[in-house]
Amino acid sequence: MNHLLRLLRDFLQFRFSLSSVCPQPPKGSFEMPIKAPFRGLGANWKRKIINFRQSLSFVIFLLTAQSALAQSIYSQNFTSGLNGWTASNSTAISVTTTSASSGYTTPIAASGGNNLSFGECGGNSEYTATSPAINTVGRTNIMVGFGRRKTNAFGPQVVMFEFSTDGGTSWTNISSDVSTVATTTWGLSVFNLPVSAENQTSLIFRFRYTPPSGAACATAFRIDDFTVSENSSLPVKWTYFNGTAERNGNRLGWETAWEQNASYFVVERSADAATFESIGQVTAVGNSTSKQMYTFTDGEPLPGTSYYRLQQVDKEGLTYYSKIITVRPDYQLSNVIVYPNPTDGRFIYLQTNDLDLSSIQLMDQSGRKINFRLVDQSNGRIRLEPLLPLRAGVYFISFVQGNQRRTIRFVVR
Repeated sequence: MNHLLRLLRDFLQFRFSLSSVCPQPPKGSFEMPIKAPFRGLGANWKRKIINFRQSLSFVIFLLTAQSALAQSIYSQNFTSGLNGWTASNSTAISVTTTSASSGYTTPIAASGGNNLSFGECGGNSEYTATSPAINTVGRTNIMVGFGRRKTNAFGPQVVMFEFSTDGGTSWTNISSDVSTVATTTWGLSVFNLPVSAENQTSLIFRFRYTPPSGAACATAFRIDDFTVSENSSLPVKWTYFNGTAERNGNRLGWETAWEQNASYFVVERSADAATFESIGQVTAVGNSTSKQMYTFTDGEPLPGTSYYRLQQVDKEGLTYYSKIITVRPDYQLSNVIVYPNPTDGRFIYLQTNDLDLSSIQLMDQSGRKINFRLVDQSNGRIRLEPLLPLRAGVYFISFVQGNQRRTIRFVVR
C-alpha cells in the first residue's frame, strides 16, 4: 500500500509540473496535453512523461488487482461461538476470549475478541475441529487462511490441517503441522489449495492433534479469522510450477504472471508429501506487471520420488504456499488405469498415485475440452464426473505424470 501511495504522490507532482509547461487542450481533445507539447519538450521532460505513463499503468494495475482479487467465500471469527464448527472434545477445543487476535492486516485482518483454542488437556487421544461445509461451485484459485498463535509450552505434538470434498470419508493434507510456524505472537498462515478444492458443493476443513498425557488446557494453539477466498490478493500470481528429473539432479521451474511486494521463495522438499524441509531460497523480483521465470536445481534429490512445494514470502513476512509437485525418474512412473472402460458416461475412475491433478483434461475425439468435477479419493483412486453425462463415443483423458503429458483413450456406450 505504501508503494501505491508513493506512485499516486509522484503522479500528482508530475501533473502539476506538466501543467506549467503544457497548454490546456481544446474542447473534445484528450490527447493534446501529452502528444502536442511532447514534440517541443526536451529529453528530460520526455523521460518524465514516459515514467509517468508507466507509473500510472502500474497504479491502475495494482488498484484493479486489490479490488478484483480478494473475493471471500467463507469467513469465521468465532464471535458467536463455534458457529457450525464441530469439536470432538468440547473441554479441549473451545471458543475463548483469552489472547485476542491482533497484529495481522492483509490479506486477512485480525478481528480480536474470541478465538478457537486447541488445549492440551486430556492427552493420548486425537482431537479434531471440523468446519461446516463450504460451497465453492463456480469458484477457482481457492485460498484458505487464518490467524494463529500458541503458548511456549505447546508441544511436542503437531496440528495437522486437511480438507475433504466427500463429506469426510477421505482427507487431503494441506499442512503436516500448522503449529510449527506459530509463536506467542499472532501471525497469519495462508495456503493455496489444489484444483480438487474448486467447484465443490461441500468443502470441509479439519484440524487434528493428539496432546501428550497430563498437559494443561491452558497450554494451547489458537486460530482466528478463518477465511476461504477466491483469487486472493496474493503477492504473486503463479503461471506454472513444474520439475524434471535430470542427470545432475531435479530441476524445478516456475513462473509468475505478476508480483506485488514479493520478497523470496523457499524451496521445500518431502519424501511423503506431508512433512517438508527447506532445501534452498530464491530471491523474488518483488514488484512486476510482466512474467518472471525462476529455476532451482536440487543437486541431491531423494531416492525415488521427491515432492516439492514453494513457500512464497512477502516483504511483510506473510507466507503463501504453491501446489505440491512430484518429480521422479521416468522409469519409476506407475501405471495409470482408467475404469470402467467402456463406461456409461456418468463418471470415470483413474487409479494411480502420482498424477498432477491440476493437469487432468477430458476431451472428445475432436479435441474439445469437456468440463468435469474432480473428486480426489483415497488409495490413489480419482473420480471424474462430467457436468453433463457423456454421449456414446470415443473420449480421451490427458494428464501430466512425471513431467510428461500422457493420454488414455476410453469408450462411452
